Amino acid sequence: MATQPFPAATPQTERGYDAIRTVARRCGELAVGCSDAAGYVAGVSDGIARQLTALGDLETVTAALHADQSGVARSTGEARRLAEQARHTLTRESAQIASAVAECGTLTDLVATLGTRMTDFAAAMEQVQRVSSAIDAIAAKTNLLALNATIEAQRAGDAGRTFAVVAAEVKKLALETRQATDEINRTMETFVAQAGHVIHDIDEGVKAGERAQRGVAQISQTVAEVSDLVTSVDSITDTIARSTEVTTHGVGRVRETLDLFGAQARESGQTLTSAHERMEKLELLSNTMLDQLAHSGIAIDDTRFIDAMLRDVTVVQRMIEDGIARGEVSRDAVFDVAYQPIPGTDPVQHSTRFNDFADRHIRPLLDRLRDMDSQRVIGAAIVDRNGYLPTHLSAKSLPQRAGDPAWNAVNCRNRRNFMDDITARALAFEGDYLLAAYRQDLGQGRYRTVKSIFVPLWITGRRWGNFELGYID
Repeated sequence: MATQPFPAATPQTERGYDAIRTVARRCGELAVGCSDAAGYVAGVSDGIARQLTALGDLETVTAALHADQSGVARSTGEARRLAEQARHTLTRESAQIASAVAECGTLTDLVATLGTRMTDFAAAMEQVQRVSSAIDAIAAKTNLLALNATIEAQRAGDAGRTFAVVAAEVKKLALETRQATDEINRTMETFVAQAGHVIHDIDEGVKAGERAQRGVAQISQTVAEVSDLVTSVDSITDTIARSTEVTTHGVGRVRETLDLFGAQARESGQTLTSAHERMEKLELLSNTMLDQLAHSGIAIDDTRFIDAMLRDVTVVQRMIEDGIARGEVSRDAVFDVAYQPIPGTDPVQHSTRFNDFADRHIRPLLDRLRDMDSQRVIGAAIVDRNGYLPTHLSAKSLPQRAGDPAWNAVNCRNRRNFMDDITARALAFEGDYLLAAYRQDLGQGRYRTVKSIFVPLWITGRRWGNFELGYID
């Protein structure tokens, strides 16, 4: 039923009506201000919440860094200890290796001297062999002379008997001499052969000793280089340890500062959350007062929009029910909630079986509502129980532009879902209409404060959703 202004019986009554209209206007302004402030506080609160999340991540990273730095400090300390220990060990071992090199050199020299002596011994053995050979030759000649003397003694008869005895002894001596020289030669041959082996072994030992001496000398040089390297590592590790100590201290201070900042930020976040809740309550109270004044029967600034909405909701209802009756659209299609994403849309739009009918029959009526006050009316739509808009004003139902979601969010609001707090409250409302001021989400963090009139829309005895008009105050 349309709202009618009371008759102005007296100037005093008219002043009362003016006061009520002023209060309604102020309630609207207060609701709009509260909505805007609540939205701003909510934005700041959300920003702090995001910062707190980032701060929590930073605190986690800082704690991990502090733990890592502590671990590095411990590891560096252990590395310093091991480097110092290695340096002392290498210093001690270097002396021992140097001593071993010297002893190896002495041993090699001794073996070389022994080899020289064995060579001289072999030469002496060869000289003995030559002397033995000479003696053997003399013995052979002596034996031959003894044989000739024996023959001559036999020819001389008795006169040569004494000579024969001497010749026999000489022959015997020559034979024994040859036997002795043969034994000497065999023994000397064995000595010479063994001496050759010993000389060869000594020579190989000298070569091996020289190689060992060079190897040990190389080891000594390497150990010296390693010792220098360990000394450098010890110095670097000491520098790292001091730097790590400073870094660990700095990270600890950063962590303490972050903890303090985090506590203060969380406290501020809680304060903002509380302020947001209070602003929402004040917004709800202001909207309740505004709605009550709108229902008071006294004409206020919003009355003409309310009257138009109460009139046209019956037109919308009749259009849909007549379409069902003549078979142009089914009741199931009207209540279709199987929202199908439309490919390539951003923000995403959805289609239902009711959309085409709504565009043909309901959109022209929505455009006529806008023509009431095109400077103030910014939206007119039907919204189903899930916050879905099958159709909208022609100016808000333009084809989307590829790659321009910001433009699409403002100009392509049909086929989309806008289930925000005020829409949910309006869908739960069971009166004849609801007047409220709120912040409208334009996408990508952009908002504007509007007033809306929500009128319940019933189709064939079932709540379909709301008939909605939005305008700026």
